[in-house]
Amino acid sequence: MLEIKKAIIVFHYAENIKSNLILTANLLEVLNNMKNEETAGAEKLLLAYLNALIQEVNIAANASGVEGFQNVNAKLNEIINHIKEHNYANLITLVSEAISITTTNGNQAAKTLKEKNLI
Repeated sequence: MLEIKKAIIVFHYAENIKSNLILTANLLEVLNNMKNEETAGAEKLLLAYLNALIQEVNIAANASGVEGFQNVNAKLNEIINHIKEHNYANLITLVSEAISITTTNGNQAAKTLKEKNLI
């Protein structure tokens, strides 16, 4: 029963974080296409969003015990540092890496839930 409970928790958080990371990629595309005078406010909002996402990932890490979520946090912090430096060049790559890590975290949980016919 504990295996199923953990799988549900990991699967839930992985899917939620993955969705938020996809939204992050979309927001970064918008930021990348803004004019100079527009970026200051957009950066502030995006940084606030990313900090909120980090809190969500921390909750996922604590609730699930999955260390891989800490790797997602490392990527998010790297993205934040690049935004603060106004360096948008590799941000989509970093988000893609975070999505990949998150997907990997959720795959085993999904497999467990499929084996139990729960999804």
